Amino acid sequence: MVKKTCQISLAFLLMLSCLYSAKFIVAAFNLTIPAPLLGMLFLISLLYFKIVLPPLIAPAALPILKYMALFFVPAGVGILQYTTLLLNNLDLLVSILILVPTVGLMCVGLIANRGKYSD
Repeated sequence: MVKKTCQISLAFLLMLSCLYSAKFIVAAFNLTIPAPLLGMLFLISLLYFKIVLPPLIAPAALPILKYMALFFVPAGVGILQYTTLLLNNLDLLVSILILVPTVGLMCVGLIANRGKYSD
């Protein structure tokens, strides 16, 4: 029980140290990158270079990942606050969501078709 508590505490401490070091760097250098994103980059780089092994942060990361859908609730509520703005610009949003991918796919198709027989 004590060992498991220490493992979870150490994992949270590691993740929070990445986050707060990123917050410090963003504030100190007046960066425009969000601190949580920079903190994730720190954590990913620690994992990539094997400074920290995944089993070390697993006790804290797995429960967070298990309930990750709960983290999207505030974003959904934020979208609901702007329903009138979304409805006022619905034609623009729909045209962007349909036209941009369609034009992109057509351009990729034309480029791929030209390169198909050039071998």
